[in-house]
Amino acid sequence: MSTYSALLIPVILGTVGILQAGLNRTMSNEVGLTHAALLGNAITLICSCLLLFYIKINSDKLPSMFELKASISAFKWWYIIPGIFGFMFVIGLPWGIYKIGAVKVTVGLIAAQMIAGVLWDIFVEKIPVNTMKVMGMLSAGLSVVFITFSK
Repeated sequence: MSTYSALLIPVILGTVGILQAGLNRTMSNEVGLTHAALLGNAITLICSCLLLFYIKINSDKLPSMFELKASISAFKWWYIIPGIFGFMFVIGLPWGIYKIGAVKVTVGLIAAQMIAGVLWDIFVEKIPVNTMKVMGMLSAGLSVVFITFSK
């Protein structure tokens, strides 16, 4: 996959993330947010199990990142944190859309993700910040301000 086609991944995931949150918000009107989250996460578990079985059979057909590298016995306590964050995402986005609307939630989410992404790159990946990244963060921050004060 080329770098340019890989840029489609965040575009698709950004769209799917808002659609998921909007649909969960709509579903929560009928069944409650707790049931909507439970159903969504149960489906996530099923899809993850299907992916695991597919990889066990066809490990050579996917990038090495999907490769099964260690047994579950190598579990570390912090492995639960991404799952907790995922749960917060599934609960928080529909709730945010309910409280302030999809556009404000999206703009705030993107701005926060840009800041967190730059900090991750600096401190974890050791990728230095540059002027364009700073300009992007400032633009995202201004977007939050503009959207927040719009009617």
